[in-house]
Amino acid sequence: MIHNEVNTTKSDNKKTKSKRVLDVLLKIGAFFIILEPIWMLLPFAGFLYGSVMHIEVLSRHLATSWLVHFVLPVHTLFPVGLILIVLGFLIFLVGASQIYLAKLLKKGQVKTGLYRYFRHPQYLALTVFGIGILLTWGRFITYIAFFIMLWLYYFLSKSEEKNCLEFFGKEYEDHCKKTFFLFPGEKYISAFVRRSFLSQMPKWTAVIVSFVLVMSVAIGSGLLIQNTKIELRNTLPVIEGTFTVSTDASDPVKLLMVKGPALQAAPSQKVRDQFMDKFFEALRSSSKINEALGKYDLGKDHTLLAFLTPGSNWYDGAHGDYKKAKVNVFLLVMKTPVAFTGDNFREFRNNWKILKLVRAKELSYNRMEAGQDPVEGEVIIKGPPLGKKGLFFQIKMKERINFFLSGV
Repeated sequence: MIHNEVNTTKSDNKKTKSKRVLDVLLKIGAFFIILEPIWMLLPFAGFLYGSVMHIEVLSRHLATSWLVHFVLPVHTLFPVGLILIVLGFLIFLVGASQIYLAKLLKKGQVKTGLYRYFRHPQYLALTVFGIGILLTWGRFITYIAFFIMLWLYYFLSKSEEKNCLEFFGKEYEDHCKKTFFLFPGEKYISAFVRRSFLSQMPKWTAVIVSFVLVMSVAIGSGLLIQNTKIELRNTLPVIEGTFTVSTDASDPVKLLMVKGPALQAAPSQKVRDQFMDKFFEALRSSSKINEALGKYDLGKDHTLLAFLTPGSNWYDGAHGDYKKAKVNVFLLVMKTPVAFTGDNFREFRNNWKILKLVRAKELSYNRMEAGQDPVEGEVIIKGPPLGKKGLFFQIKMKERINFFLSGV
């Protein structure tokens, strides 16, 4: 009798332990389901973080400065990028509402709406969203992060499909035959992967090798795009005018201000052009810059090439009002035996010699209207003495010019 009671107690204890384990597993499963949107968005979050990750730190060193360059001409493609961002967001909302509503109502496999054509519309949406980011503000580091995001989503989607096949069986297998994995035409890529050496490798070796290949494609294609832009560039969107360095100068110096992605936050092309015109006017009226350049003998065989970068209040909402906004000026003093005519930029660039860099901090149109010097901060001149080569200075300036022009 006592023996039976002991056995019963042991049996009850085992059931209790099993129940506890099952309860914990159910809670973990519920927690995982609740967090599904979070882990699904992690690769995309990492991609977005790549847009702003230590940009200032990277730009300070020549070895890493290439990572902050723009891969695509964001100044030109900015409107297209905005459209893709909105489109990607809408596709994501529709796809997410379909799948989570079906889970909530326990409707089983989703085969209607977007899922009638694509098995992973949310990942497709995030891809479209990501392309939009690349076209609006895509640095090289963001471009690389985009490829890593696609690589991660490939493995996530394959894992999801494996689970769906186990759960829905032939129904999901038939669904796969009628739909796209992510986008039209990807079956050719899948066929190539299946026939490649990757399919012969152990799983984790294939994962590592595929990551190396993806990184190689990302970096290689990005560099190719940038080099192609440099080689084909023969025009430059600029505002042209003159700058009278001093009253003793016989000829005013030609001034070119580049229209570029530094002012990309302005909502429309009309607004951006207005900003550039006003800042150009303010720059030409600065007595501080005039005084800084007055010590050099500049004339008609010299050119001033100006780039603008956001000032201290730019990201505080001031970019919406050119009278309040402040910008920093990056002004190159160059000897230019070949003058810029609008369609000869390659020849112009191949023959110029950069003499000095003038940096003017906190230029604003509002100060000019108030009768003050438009430059509120200091004006700093950098560069070797005139007549000296200054090899490192030339390399540094070339890198900065490549950065400014990378998004144009």
